[in-house]
Formats: sequence, structure tokens, C-alpha cells
Amino acid sequence: MTLKLLDWNQAGLVPGPEESEEDYRKRAEYCLQLKTKLEDELAPFGSEAPANNNTLKGAFQKTEQLFDIVPEWIPLYFSNYRLTPWHGGCVWIFQIAKDTPTAAFLQLRNAFSTSSSYFNMYDRDELAAHELAHVGRMTFQEPKFEEVLAYRTSPSQFRRWFGPIVKSSWESLLFVLTLFMVFLIDLSYVYTGEYSTYRSAMWFKALPLGLLALALGRLWWRQWQFSRCFQKLRGLLPDEKTANAVIYRLTDQEIIAFSKMVPVAIQQFVDDHKEESLRWNLIANAYFSSKGN
Repeated sequence: MTLKLLDWNQAGLVPGPEESEEDYRKRAEYCLQLKTKLEDELAPFGSEAPANNNTLKGAFQKTEQLFDIVPEWIPLYFSNYRLTPWHGGCVWIFQIAKDTPTAAFLQLRNAFSTSSSYFNMYDRDELAAHELAHVGRMTFQEPKFEEVLAYRTSPSQFRRWFGPIVKSSWESLLFVLTLFMVFLIDLSYVYTGEYSTYRSAMWFKALPLGLLALALGRLWWRQWQFSRCFQKLRGLLPDEKTANAVIYRLTDQEIIAFSKMVPVAIQQFVDDHKEESLRWNLIANAYFSSKGN
């Protein structure tokens, strides 16, 4: 393993589960030059000057401690483009064309260019760190624990635990639609006074509660699996920071599998897989090779 791979890893350029060494090298080199490429290749942000990444110092401190990544290469733009009023920002993961590597940049609301908070809803460092958590895993297609990892950047225990309750925007939309249908049912009774019809639709009013119960059950199970995996890694590795770095680089199935294994079995898994992929070669050499020191 080369020093360049270690440097790229800590720059938030983590090899993906199915990424070849050649594809990874191309992606890393492309991302490290991304700030100069965006001006020519990407609109509407290409017309705006990237912000000074000194703004992200607080966020980088969080991501370095939790994920062992400091992606200083990432372009940051202050723009409200395509952000709803309740969104403080987002990370864009994209390909300019089919033959170009996957890359990412960070967008924060204009308000964050002059303030560290947005209507007391978002803290700039916390929001940026949350979004940067997705950057290091840009080539991972692992939705089960993605938000669990990202919400670990929050100082609030409540947000860390309950924040990942929704995995995707369609789930939020489904919940809102059921609430809207309940409202329409109540409204129809007010206007028509037809109690028999209203009574026959009463079961529908339980749907939002049912969806919420299912989401909470799923969340509890995911948090339990994640916590068990982390505890096993913490018992195997020299410190909490190293365990944080390793769990950040695992797939969904690896997190679930490790949650059921004893530490000796996890070490055997690492030894068996470190020659099979670039990602596991990196994990083994960067985080497991010095565990006994």
C-alpha cells in the first residue's frame, strides 16, 4: 500500500466496495483537481466563485475525529439553488459524463456565508460535517446505515438517534401524503355530514401511526446493529477513533455481519479479505496493522 493511497484515504477519497484500483486512481486524481474543472464543466455553480474552505475548518475537525477524513479538495458554494426553505444545504454527487469519474461538491445556503447558523435550525459546522460524511462514501451504494453514520456528527443525542428515521425522500413524501389524506377525510365529514362514510374510512387514520411505528422499529434495529458492530470493533482496535474510521468504511452487510461476530472472527475476516479488494487492503493496513501497538 502506497503513501499516496493513505493520503487519498484521509482526504475523504475512500475506495468503494466494487471500485477497481484503476478506477479509484482516476477518481482521486479527478477530485483533487475538481475546483479548476467546475468552472468549465458545471452550471449553474460554474459561474460562481467557490467559497474559501476556511469556512469548513470546524466541520473538518468533526469529520477527522469521526471518520478520519478531511476532504479539503471539495469545492464549497454558497447558493440557494434548488434548496427548499427548510434545507440548509446538500452535497452533490455526480458525473459530468458517463466516462468521467464520480465526484462531489458541497452547497450551503447563502445565509451561511455570513452566519454560522440558519434561523436557529441549522449550525453550519454540524450541517457541513453531516454532508461531508456522504462525500467519503460517494461510491458506496449502502443505504441502511448511511444516515446513521452522517447523523453521528450531531452534538445532540436526540438527533444522533432519531435523525436517521427517514432513509429517503419518498418515505417522507409517503408520510406527508397519508397525513394529507387524513385531513381530507376529516374535511369531507365537516362538509357532507355523512358519518357512515366517515366511519368506514376511520381505519385510514391509523396509517400515519402505523408508518411511524414501523419506522421507529426499523430505526431501533439499525441502531442496535450499528452499536453492536461498533462495540466489537472497539474491543478489537486500539482506540475509539480507529473504530470510528473502520465502521465508516464498511458496507451494510459487513456492519450487520460484524455485529454478530466475536472480535477474533472479525480479525479473521480482515485477514481473509485484505488481498481481495483495494478497500479492504486499505482498511487492514491503515487501521488493523498497528492494533497491537
